[in-house]
Amino acid sequence: MKKILFLTVGLIPMLFCSQSNTRISNPPVIFEALAGNKGFASQMTVNKAFEGSEKLGFFSVANISSKWSEDHSKDAMIQANLTFEIIKNIRLVGGSHYTPTTGLRPTAGFMYSLNFNDFLLVVNPRLIGFSKSSIAEGFIMMEYKPKISETWTGYSRIQGLYSETTEDGEHARSYLMLRLGVTYRSITFGAGANFDSYGPFKESKQNYGLFASARLFN
Repeated sequence: MKKILFLTVGLIPMLFCSQSNTRISNPPVIFEALAGNKGFASQMTVNKAFEGSEKLGFFSVANISSKWSEDHSKDAMIQANLTFEIIKNIRLVGGSHYTPTTGLRPTAGFMYSLNFNDFLLVVNPRLIGFSKSSIAEGFIMMEYKPKISETWTGYSRIQGLYSETTEDGEHARSYLMLRLGVTYRSITFGAGANFDSYGPFKESKQNYGLFASARLFN
């Protein structure tokens, strides 16, 4: 968690030196795949507004990863949420959250987001489940995409998650994802690293490799 906060603070100044302040109101769906030394990981991100509505939207991040030796993935985290903007850039979030360990559970929270042509910031604190076994979770994603030419841009991303049980404050799940590469038109590729930790003893897993992503829908 300290790594996430440190890297986040280090990238915040990029927002203020952003090359373009053109805001994106309805960003595309992004699908990404990472092939690494330990296995394969994929992520799909959806952050869309409903047609004809300025305030109501849908936000989802789906992560699935598997070791090369596994026939079936045991590591997945899928969230699907409706969002409602209460004030500029801040939305109420409510929906469902799934992992193979916890199953399908309700979730609710807030989301703060900024989306420009060359900078993205999403901060999403939330509560998963509404019982003694509830989990408090924080999610953050930052992207910086400086323009290189008319068809090429740079690309960097920091994405982090930390969750703990509300009853005893023990670590439940955390990860840190780092990406560095370039974008040509709608395709992004480069080097990536995933750092994952599980359970109260923070059993760790690292995966280093190459990634590629594509914008599917505008």
